[in-house]
Amino acid sequence: MSRIAKALMKAPIHVYRYTFKPLVGGQCRHWPTCSEYALEAIELNGAWRGFWLMLSRFLRCGPGGTHGVDPVPDIRLERHVFAPWRYGRWGQKNQAAASED
Repeated sequence: MSRIAKALMKAPIHVYRYTFKPLVGGQCRHWPTCSEYALEAIELNGAWRGFWLMLSRFLRCGPGGTHGVDPVPDIRLERHVFAPWRYGRWGQKNQAAASED
C-alpha cells in the first residue's frame, strides 16, 4: 500500500518535471530543487510525511522565503497524529533546528 501511495504522490511531480519545468527554467532558490526535494522527501519519509515536507518547502520557496542548501530531513520517527502539519519545516527557525540534529 505504501508503494502505491508514494507512486501517486510522485506522479504529479514527474508530470511537472517533464512538461512545465523546461518552460519555466532552472531558477530554483534552493538546492536540491523543489521537485528533487519533493521526490526525495516522499521516498525517504513516506507519502504522508513527505507530502507535508513538500508543501512546507514549496511555501518557503516563494517571495521572501528561504534560499540555499536545504536537505531533506529524516522524520520517520516523528509522530504527530492529530497535528500532521508539524511534519513540515515551515520557516528558517525550523530549518535551523533540523540542521542541528
